[in-house]
Amino acid sequence: MTRPVAIAGAGYSAVARSLEQSAGRLTIDACHAALTDAGITAKDVDGIATYPGGGDSVSCFYTAEALGVPKLDWFNDLFGWMPAGITPVIAAAEAVANGACEVALAFRTVKRPHGKPPPGIGFGARVGGDMQFRAPFGDSMTSSWLAMWARRHMHEFGTTEEQLGHVAITSRHHASMNPVAPLREEITLDDYFASRVITTPFRLLDCDFPVDGGGAVVITTLERARAMPHPPVVVASTSFSTGPRPDWDQWEDLTNMASKYASDRMWRRTELSANDLDVAELYDGFSWLSMCWLEDLGIVAKGEAGPYFASGKARVGGGAVAINTHGGSMSGGRLHAISHVIECVQQLRGDCRDRQVKDAQVGAVTAGGGVMGGALLLTTDR
Repeated sequence: MTRPVAIAGAGYSAVARSLEQSAGRLTIDACHAALTDAGITAKDVDGIATYPGGGDSVSCFYTAEALGVPKLDWFNDLFGWMPAGITPVIAAAEAVANGACEVALAFRTVKRPHGKPPPGIGFGARVGGDMQFRAPFGDSMTSSWLAMWARRHMHEFGTTEEQLGHVAITSRHHASMNPVAPLREEITLDDYFASRVITTPFRLLDCDFPVDGGGAVVITTLERARAMPHPPVVVASTSFSTGPRPDWDQWEDLTNMASKYASDRMWRRTELSANDLDVAELYDGFSWLSMCWLEDLGIVAKGEAGPYFASGKARVGGGAVAINTHGGSMSGGRLHAISHVIECVQQLRGDCRDRQVKDAQVGAVTAGGGVMGGALLLTTDR
């Protein structure tokens, strides 16, 4: 990056299992919240990025028009196999750093289909590409692909279903202190094992919780951010990566993911290390994903993520790096990691009240699973 950049504002729309508002309305609400938090208006914005995939898509152009942005010098509608909500944040940070724009909005909105779902595989839908070889064997969902990776990790390192359950319990404990989270009632291992099996070893409580909602952040130069209302959160390092063979079926080592390569690259681009982390908001579309990120970031060694969660170290006040302090996607709602970014910003600003990590100064945010990963390192303005 040619000049230092920071996140100067962050905000949510309403977030709930089901909302009447359109995806466009949720997007504008989230962007307004982020702009207000940064103490600026849409007239100050000259860059927008989003990851529009899934459900109702909202484009950069729609958002600029609806907000009243005078002119875009840079925009990016990022779609496809990418690490979701972290993708526009990294893209916007690099655009500001390289002078493509001065003030960028990065957002992600999710609006679930609330009518009759379209026909799926086996119900009249035609498939091509790799899926034509998977679908006949019932291997059509990410839950199935990642379940095989999780089972390999269990075989190699002795990771247990009970340890997966502690990931869900930890997330719900943190969500119980987050007023934005849709699931705030704490759960036990009995609750976990009582939830139905989705695809072994994943139960329902191993999965993220689909919601309607949006989140957005404002990114600008560090110099400009210092004049805004909140302490700036500095973007210290970013990375995207995949492995040497980006194929779900032919991955070389199913005990790790692209998370290994994204993490390694992120650390190479900074003088900081995993020993400096205070908080980590790790993607958790499924419980095992956050375990794998925990190991590949270097917070613990391979095979130690299960005991880490089971011992309580992942909790706020647990004596180590706190994980998914807002409840993650599993209890805070699946906003595809834009919520992970917002939570890390709020932790580093000291805004999280009961779930605040004491003296948090360095945080990691990750997204993606399997063959794609993205990582973001944030710090206070030290």
